[in-house]
Amino acid sequence: MDADCRIRVLSDLLVKKIAAGEVVERPASVVKELLENAIDAGAMRIVVTIEEGGRQLIKITDDGCGMSAEELGLAVTPHATSKIKTEDDLFAISTMGFRGEALASISSIARLRMVSRARGSEEGHEIRVTADQIEASQAAGSPVGTTIEVRDLFFNVPARRKFLRAQSTEMGHITEQFSRVALSNPGIAFELSHNGRKTQRLASCDSPLARVAKLYSPELADALLPIRRDEHGVILEAYVAPPAQSRATTNWQYTFVNGRYIRDRSIQHAIKEAYRGLTEPNRHGVVFLFLRVDPQSFDVNVHPTKIEVRWADSRLIHSQVLSALRETFQRSDLAPALRTDRAHAPVSEAEQDRVRQEMATMMRDATPIQPGQPRFDSLGVNTGHADGLTNQRGGGAMEPQRVWRELYSDPVRSDPTADGFSPYNKVSPVLPRSSGTTRRAIQMHNLYLVAETEEGILIVDQHALHERVIYEQLRTRITNGSLESQRLLLPETIRVTARQASLLESNGDWLQRLGIEVSTFGSDSVAVQSFPSLLKDTDVVPFMTDLLDRLAQQSAETSPDVVINDLLSMMACKAAVKAGDSLTVEEIDALFEHRDLVEKSSSCPHGRPTMLRLSKADLNRQFHRT
Repeated sequence: MDADCRIRVLSDLLVKKIAAGEVVERPASVVKELLENAIDAGAMRIVVTIEEGGRQLIKITDDGCGMSAEELGLAVTPHATSKIKTEDDLFAISTMGFRGEALASISSIARLRMVSRARGSEEGHEIRVTADQIEASQAAGSPVGTTIEVRDLFFNVPARRKFLRAQSTEMGHITEQFSRVALSNPGIAFELSHNGRKTQRLASCDSPLARVAKLYSPELADALLPIRRDEHGVILEAYVAPPAQSRATTNWQYTFVNGRYIRDRSIQHAIKEAYRGLTEPNRHGVVFLFLRVDPQSFDVNVHPTKIEVRWADSRLIHSQVLSALRETFQRSDLAPALRTDRAHAPVSEAEQDRVRQEMATMMRDATPIQPGQPRFDSLGVNTGHADGLTNQRGGGAMEPQRVWRELYSDPVRSDPTADGFSPYNKVSPVLPRSSGTTRRAIQMHNLYLVAETEEGILIVDQHALHERVIYEQLRTRITNGSLESQRLLLPETIRVTARQASLLESNGDWLQRLGIEVSTFGSDSVAVQSFPSLLKDTDVVPFMTDLLDRLAQQSAETSPDVVINDLLSMMACKAAVKAGDSLTVEEIDALFEHRDLVEKSSSCPHGRPTMLRLSKADLNRQFHRT
């Protein structure tokens, strides 16, 4: 037998590295494990310090119970833990950690330093571990609690280190893990800093709702509907947004079981069912759900990261979540308030002064609008040249009429503006370039366009086809450069979380190619300076909110092409005519003119069909004429 085929016992270091591959995916995984250890230690204040997105340093300090010199040595030993003692404890886990493998795994792929002082002890102790080298613990000055430093993550696993993303991307994932832990532990004070700049400072509070207001925004917290229920052994506390506050992705649905963040299909299905009929099919509710159940009623030991659980009775959990949300919606007034202006939460005089100074600086630094540039009113109509509103990127000023002409003019013409072409003044007696001779289409229910062809009947979804046309035109344009943008007279300010700010930073180049220019505005807000000309009739704030949700949904492995195509699809959907829009004869004709010019025009960018054909043979068959 070949010697290489013989069974052998792996080295301790290799075993630890294999375990680390399951537990430590990226710096955010380390932050999660260490935060959970601090919570299990009874900490009331936790400080997280990050350098270079966690690649260089992850440092977590807590004021928990601390460890003795002997316990420090055991803590980095595989499967050494204070959380469970017997096999029975494994089926009634009440702590965040229990396997005793996190510190051992982390120390195998990083340089680990721990300093701790046990409560009641007069001095602290320090231990250092690098791969399989453990230094003996020694006395060290330390307050009660524990400080853990993780440096040079993946220094001895170059393949893993190579796949780490940009600092802003990794920091975004760290911020998300930090937020999850902070949400489920409102009674603990947290701090988070990155490269010497403090990004979060959360004082202890008495409810998750107060923590939501601090982590996200007071406006969101004020809109949430509180739910409390205690039935059948399930204590349910939730804060849910009305359907009008729905989001583009499920990233705003947070579920916790006994303080642990989880993702569970049955709970996600219950939430979706609760919102069914209240939101559009592609929109998702904002939900912060906290469940307290008997630890014996679920098993958390089914996934390396403990993010999934197995329920003893999943139907009970599903029914409790579904009924609690439905009952709340049924007794609540869900009609959105009519807003004539954007509402702002009351702010202090000091905050008002800061905002005024920020705005003055922003306006002073803004690119001046040159005399003679076109100015548009709120409807996009050219009102002349003077102290203009727009400053176009990518080739000078562009009027909305020219944008429309370029998107929908006949591409075989050398001059798209020849003979005054415009879908609003060009009336054609028949629909050109369709399959066979056609007659004019008619609009039905402000939703479908129906036209007669030689072969039968053509039925078109007006939104789906228009969306495909715009998408293909945008894709061609962005391949050749950037989309035209319009500088806003007054920048739109948007409150963002730390993770959203990281997403804007890491995707700044792509956003500029899309015609979106964003700058920092204060500690927790950004200002949109420029916006795509094509979206001139789109509300900036909801669009940017959906865009941030889309960016957050992308995984680290998603290619730039996939990201940009997803954003183009979103832009096309926002700009296209909607179901319920009444179209003029000229608009219908202009839309049909480009049906045969669009690649894959049988479906929209999201995969929905754009048109259906009903042949004369099909009609004859239905009426029994065959």
